[in-house]
Amino acid sequence: MRTTLTTFAFGGLVIGQACFGATPGVIQGHFGALSNQASNQVGNVPGNRFNADFEFDYKRNVGTLRESELERRFHISSLVNDQSLAMYSLQEAFVGGNLTSKDRVRFGRQVLSWSAVDENWGFGKLNNRRNFDYFTPGQEGLTGLSYERRSTNGMRYRAFVSGIYVPEMNPSLDIDKKDRSITSRHPWADTPATSAEVEGVMMDIRYDVDYPEISEVIYRYSAGANIGYESKHWVMDNFLIRKPENSTTPDVEVNVDFVQNVVNAQIAPRFYYHDVLGSTLKYRNRDIEMYVSGMAVRPNEFPDVDERVRYTEIKNKKQREDYVGGGISRSNDLYTLAFNYVARLSPFDRDKEDLALDPRWNQALNVVAVRNIGRRYTVSADAKYDMLTTDRLVMLRATYRVSSAFIMNAGLNLIGTPVSGNSYWSPYTNNDSIYGGLRYVF
Repeated sequence: MRTTLTTFAFGGLVIGQACFGATPGVIQGHFGALSNQASNQVGNVPGNRFNADFEFDYKRNVGTLRESELERRFHISSLVNDQSLAMYSLQEAFVGGNLTSKDRVRFGRQVLSWSAVDENWGFGKLNNRRNFDYFTPGQEGLTGLSYERRSTNGMRYRAFVSGIYVPEMNPSLDIDKKDRSITSRHPWADTPATSAEVEGVMMDIRYDVDYPEISEVIYRYSAGANIGYESKHWVMDNFLIRKPENSTTPDVEVNVDFVQNVVNAQIAPRFYYHDVLGSTLKYRNRDIEMYVSGMAVRPNEFPDVDERVRYTEIKNKKQREDYVGGGISRSNDLYTLAFNYVARLSPFDRDKEDLALDPRWNQALNVVAVRNIGRRYTVSADAKYDMLTTDRLVMLRATYRVSSAFIMNAGLNLIGTPVSGNSYWSPYTNNDSIYGGLRYVF
């Protein structure tokens, strides 16, 4: 199911091969442009009005690897929006090979396919996310060395180690030292407040950001292990990994200047570690796949939270998270149908935890339908509904293959949030779009 949806969403088509050594690899990608201005009432948010994007994906055919040959993957994409903000995402860039008939290693940036619930619901606890938009957050890999051993009885043993940390790059913030302000040209960025009411007086907020040294960012370790099993119909994974969180958490110190009526906020981005553990069990039979998956996230470092951080609307309090989910899908050349469910098991009281990030999903359902009509048309629908908060995400898409090199696409993305405005998706209610675009594929 995931492969079908990703190919459709990005518009990539395989039309040829590039030969590197004895074994060929596959290259696919596209150049394109898209406009969200079909309606004046929808998509009229700076950064969300129109964009141009590019994607390049080279993958060595893993199935034909010999012991003396190398597996290769290089997958990069970029997007420029109407605010001239350039976004980049290096999803994967690695080389690998067989040590023996049972042992394989990979080195570089790679997606760890260990948790189905994390991948399908975009939590971003294990792998990084591309995050050009939150409708399709995508996945970026972790940078390091992985090892896998497969036994003849179906058991699999995996390990991942790294001394290099590359955080999520999107959405980005623009920091102006002179004006002491934090803004963004990214429509999905969560920017801090520009003013606050303090003891009945409205005050401007001024930010000073203490940048960490590069060495403080990149030289951080990750270590994880996965024990699983794979047969013709069954796949099982059980994993534990300690790693830095995929994005920074700001330490915030706030003081109020009642003489000049200004709130001064000192921001120090920090990189906190957490432990992620979980299990996934899949059953596959022809074009049907079913899975159950659970994941637990345990912060093992906690920032000192200043209660006055409420003035800035920055949420930096840590909390444990537990999720369990499952799904069933059927996919073939004509159509894809899928149903997914996720439930948050960890407690969260927004009135008491207002300084912590809202959960992305609580008790949510997801229905996906994709239909290929002949060789030229594809239509799809993807709907998510959170039964606890009433958040709704709806994506309707259609593509028309004009020729082997050009694809036209059109669609509708809608966000619904609770009237109270208290949910993860509430700040992005206006990021709807009715769009149309054209892509050149290669």
